[in-house]
Amino acid sequence: MKVTITDIAQAAGLSPATVSLVLNNRPSRISESTKNKVKALAQEMGYHPSFAAVNLRTSRSYTLGLVIPDIRNDYYATYAKGLEDVCQEMNWSMILCTTNQHPLREKQYIEALYAKNIDGVAIVTTPSSADDSIYDSNRELLLSMKVPIVQTDLTNYREPINAVVCDHEKGGYIATLHLLSLGHRKIAFITGPSGLEAAQSRLEGCKRAFHKYNLKWDDDLVYEGDYTYESGLNGIDYLCDREFTAVFALNDLMAYGVYNGLSKYNLSVPEDVSVVGYDDHFLSAILTVPLTTVRQPVYEMGKEAARILIHAAEHPDAKPVITTFDLKLILRKSTRKID
Repeated sequence: MKVTITDIAQAAGLSPATVSLVLNNRPSRISESTKNKVKALAQEMGYHPSFAAVNLRTSRSYTLGLVIPDIRNDYYATYAKGLEDVCQEMNWSMILCTTNQHPLREKQYIEALYAKNIDGVAIVTTPSSADDSIYDSNRELLLSMKVPIVQTDLTNYREPINAVVCDHEKGGYIATLHLLSLGHRKIAFITGPSGLEAAQSRLEGCKRAFHKYNLKWDDDLVYEGDYTYESGLNGIDYLCDREFTAVFALNDLMAYGVYNGLSKYNLSVPEDVSVVGYDDHFLSAILTVPLTTVRQPVYEMGKEAARILIHAAEHPDAKPVITTFDLKLILRKSTRKID
């Protein structure tokens, strides 16, 4: 027989309303000892909440949606893990949607989440210039749903959307400054999509570091990638007949492509070419030549996104927030000083 809130209330000597507040993580003045007692009894008795019943009573699903471009990318997987962990802590659920960078698929997922009475949406996109109008219409669709929204970085940002961001201009600056401090002057850059504000900000930071050293910027040493491994490989093919001593790939996946692209031309890291990445994927520390990279606190960003959405869902008058996270350059063995 299914265990109900009333069964737990009888066993605990409490009212069903009190037990309901505890098990649904609702704001209350209930003591921590009572909360712990209720949760222990619920686990011991094998209680499982009926989300359909909750929806009927409150018109809420206690579920967040997460829309990301590619689950194979560790950046997005780590972000999803942070968001999911907070949902678990708060007795909420998460629905994961992967668009494979297709704007029409993103639209379909947004509509599906709306049909499921979602209580908030965290969304990450990597639009190309050709698809900007579709992504813009997807933002309008999200806004029309009247549910809390969190996006990563500030591309297409507008209130009342919330955001979790990093200072990417600083990230580009500290990585390029590191290479310049090692004596590199011919530095190649493999960027993210130009339509993304975060990619533009990283590149602006790179240019600021060049300005600090009074060096001329060379657009011929810039290749626009799309944050995939393949664009790292393609970037090296583009750069192969140019002179460079270092490559800054503006995410780690592209840096992995750079590694293999250089090996195709019998170039070694860091003996022939120094390489810097961005994100600090877990693989970056265990490569044969561990990668120097800019660390983003992606897991914490995912957790913060969930907290923002849950708070906004429970406080409809909450003002939109932008939470900024710090970046750090992680020094490993993929860069070296040159004369």
